Amino acid sequence: MREDIKKAILDAAAQLGVSPLDLGTAVSYETAGTFDPLKKGPTTQWGQHQGLIQWGQPQAQKYLGGDFSPESQAKGMVGYLRDTGVKPGMGLLDIYSAINAGGVGKYNASDANNGGAPGTVRDKVEQQMAGHRKNAMGLLGSDFVTDGPKGQESFGLAPATASQPQPGGMLSDPSIPMEVAEYAASPEPQSFGDRLQGAFKILAGTPNAPMPRMGPMGDARQTGDALLKQVNAPKFAQHLYQKRMG
Repeated sequence: MREDIKKAILDAAAQLGVSPLDLGTAVSYETAGTFDPLKKGPTTQWGQHQGLIQWGQPQAQKYLGGDFSPESQAKGMVGYLRDTGVKPGMGLLDIYSAINAGGVGKYNASDANNGGAPGTVRDKVEQQMAGHRKNAMGLLGSDFVTDGPKGQESFGLAPATASQPQPGGMLSDPSIPMEVAEYAASPEPQSFGDRLQGAFKILAGTPNAPMPRMGPMGDARQTGDALLKQVNAPKFAQHLYQKRMG
């Protein structure tokens, strides 16, 4: 059943053009972390709520035809979320606003008086969903695709990969191309003093070259390693200088 739920979330997210992780986070929250397609929720003016996004009875009839199978709910989520304003590229805040408040952009809406958890849409997304995001990651595994936060979430960044600068290393500025960072960080047969002297000479001749930034450092060993790597800055500056002069 979990594979069916996973497929439903991935399929719906692909059709909507949103992050499966964002959609999965909302589904986890709505089902209290169970991903149960038959999960029952509160009873409101819309009747007994049930399913992956806690369909009210009129919505379940319109978008599911009463069929709560994962495949049916995947199609239903696409139809419902499109009808409530979700567009490709939108993030968790708007996805959950559509689910909880019936439309995107209703960040200050609350369903606490209808049996929902206390707090506004924004409160729930920013303060109550971190655990559900991890839960969604556990369900989706390596199949989900994220492109980072969209200015809406303060948690749940994709895990760092080998292609991303790691804490404690040099040139952790993401605006610097990785190949340039690797070029600058590679060893060269010069003494520490030669490298440091060369750094000042080259950087003095290229005043507009950005200075390499040191990332967050940990213990003394990490700090020493980062400082040793930092003296490779001459090659980075030389690379920028050659590109300008070329």
